[in-house]
Amino acid sequence: MKVALIVQRYGAEIAGGSEQLCRMVAERLAKHCSCDVITTCARDYVTWHNEFPAGTTMINGVRVHRFPVDERRDNDHFNALSVEVFANPEDRRLQEKWMKAQGPYSTPMLTFLNTHSHNYDAFIFFTYLYCTTYFGLPLVHDRSILVPTAHDEPPVYLSMFDELFRLPQRLLFLTPEEQDFVYRRFCLPPDSGELASIGLENDRNSQASDIPEQIRSWLGPAPYLLYVGRIDESKGCKTLIEWFQKYASAHPNSGLRLVLAGKAVMNIPPHDRILAPGYVSESAKHALVEHAVCTVAPSPYESLCISALESWIKGTPVIANGHCEVLAGQCRRSNGGLWYRNYEEFAECVSLISANETLRRRLGSQGRDYVTKVYDWKRIEKIYIRNVQLVSGTAAIARASSSLA
Repeated sequence: MKVALIVQRYGAEIAGGSEQLCRMVAERLAKHCSCDVITTCARDYVTWHNEFPAGTTMINGVRVHRFPVDERRDNDHFNALSVEVFANPEDRRLQEKWMKAQGPYSTPMLTFLNTHSHNYDAFIFFTYLYCTTYFGLPLVHDRSILVPTAHDEPPVYLSMFDELFRLPQRLLFLTPEEQDFVYRRFCLPPDSGELASIGLENDRNSQASDIPEQIRSWLGPAPYLLYVGRIDESKGCKTLIEWFQKYASAHPNSGLRLVLAGKAVMNIPPHDRILAPGYVSESAKHALVEHAVCTVAPSPYESLCISALESWIKGTPVIANGHCEVLAGQCRRSNGGLWYRNYEEFAECVSLISANETLRRRLGSQGRDYVTKVYDWKRIEKIYIRNVQLVSGTAAIARASSSLA
């Protein structure tokens, strides 16, 4: 079988959740079938500036086709359109204008999908939100699988998505909360898809020496909380920083610090107990996770928190934003973390975990046992392969019936 995976950006240096998921799935499906990734030349999701060269390359056994984005995003124009479109959630013409403004819109990519669709048995689209899926999936819907990575956020209620979620032959979900939400929002039958999630592999070889010297010298022996991911207001980082500053003022003798590892797309106020070193290597990330008091998942909107799973696989507990049903559900099912809904609960979670080593070890151990059992790549590969076979077979039967008619 030949499978195409479509995503807005692609590469090991891309930290986005849906992009990371696509890469992990592609590299594992490549063991079983011929895999192509169809993506854009963009690296940055804010501007969609064409940074990667257009053309075809091989990355870890996966053939990657990159196509240039037509235009960079004009954020002032997009933000103005966003205000207008959310005030008029039934205006389809306005919504499609908003989608193109959001990007990344690539005429060459859509042309490739349209003209080369006969070369593939199945198409897997990652995340519902961007042009690559909204304009690409309808072109090949008869052989399509959508991994929506959806959560309860304003865009998902736009009427433009009502039709989109009924087009794919199968839907694959990351968590039970995402599946339940999508079924409720779009009134879909229970056999529309299934829970697939992702797999994880435990690397037990992380050493403190893998942490960059700049970070180690700043930390010294101090305990620290860790956030991993894009440092963005929409990810809850502004609130996390404000609440940590408040906590540090109220607990001056705790010595606790906050490390924010990832690309910053917001201003980070200077503070002597907060460090934002920017992007760190995979080995440095795993070492930071393993030696943290806990990791923090502050986002109010998630379909799955990969950083929480990566924390548990290292035996490190998590504290999470309880306003996000997915995060609270992950903590509840794993018994690997605590969740909060306001500053007082946040402060109590931090104090409990940082002061109680027995609790910290128990939560981390329970989280590791849960992830090892549930997030197994062999099981998840079988789910993807089964769904690829299902949609490719359904499409073949439909084409045969059409030709006979």
